[in-house]
Amino acid sequence: MRHILSFITEKRLGLLLFVSIVGFFLGACSPPRTIGFQGRLTDASGNPINGTKSMTVKLWTCAAGTGIGCNVAFQQTFPSVNVSNGLFNLEIGAGSSDTYGLEGVDPAQFAQPLWLELTIDGQTLIPRQKLLSAPYAMSLAGGSVVVSTHEGDGNTGSGDTDTTDINYGSLSVVAPSGGTALLVGVAPGTGSGDLIRGCSSTTTNLTTRTCPDLEFRVTRTGNVSADGTIAGGGADFAELIAVDPQAGQVEPGDVLVISPRLDRAVTLAKEPYSTAIAGVYSTQPGFIGGGGAEETSDNRIPVAIVGIVPVKVSAENGPIERGDLLTSASLPGHAMKATEYIPGAILGKAMGELESGTGVILVLLLLK
Repeated sequence: MRHILSFITEKRLGLLLFVSIVGFFLGACSPPRTIGFQGRLTDASGNPINGTKSMTVKLWTCAAGTGIGCNVAFQQTFPSVNVSNGLFNLEIGAGSSDTYGLEGVDPAQFAQPLWLELTIDGQTLIPRQKLLSAPYAMSLAGGSVVVSTHEGDGNTGSGDTDTTDINYGSLSVVAPSGGTALLVGVAPGTGSGDLIRGCSSTTTNLTTRTCPDLEFRVTRTGNVSADGTIAGGGADFAELIAVDPQAGQVEPGDVLVISPRLDRAVTLAKEPYSTAIAGVYSTQPGFIGGGGAEETSDNRIPVAIVGIVPVKVSAENGPIERGDLLTSASLPGHAMKATEYIPGAILGKAMGELESGTGVILVLLLLK
């Protein structure tokens, strides 16, 4: 007696896999990472088989054989599968755990082409069945990896070290020096390629894997460039600068001066017309300089030096009107109207008004 996974079953399998993955997307916060699989078993005469069978599922990285680069990405055994009128159902991944102890198939495995192999009561069915698009939806699950080792010229040998693109619609991931580029930002190798590319052209060539209209890129060294405007919620440019420990508590809107004690540090402004005026503690910076991706310092604040920012002001030198030049006040952290021009002591121009007391207005920073 021999087991047959019929062609009709293959068609049905594709549909059931699709239904299973749709269920995956419609799940709650923690959707199942399993694949629905249905097959039909017949004997040599085409008669359906009934009973209980032991089945082992393997997901291979190749269509056949066990050569170099051909590995089992996932394996699961179902010791007692009910077969009724030839039909059986499996939930691949159910009851199994990945390397992180989570139930189901590790989504990262779907960052590569896979072929399913089924062994029934010790008999392996051939050929392996290539998984089509639906299971790969799991590669979009949290904690998964989007990866490819394909190259534009089609060469993938160990001696091939060119840097080429991998384009999928509007997204292009580059594999430097023939290595692997991950969307999480890992790019093994020593090439100078890009980690991420954005292409606006609808005629991106998927054969040559070129990007004819590059709009956005993140380079391997961390540089970011774009053809368009990068817009943020803030309206100022700020620099991350350390706060002098003797400054006491500082907060957004405070007027700051260069620390007289420490290099590249600021403290609260506490005297009128200070020529050490440095900027304002930014409330919501539009752009921040002075900080890299691995910066972990918690003693630095964004000091706005250009743009429009909310500033604490005092009417101690007279009411403030729109367009007035401002300088530091005697009230710590505040600005006041400048009634005389002292080079190096001007903070900017008022874009709001204050008749008396203290308050917060928008100021166009013009340090001079």
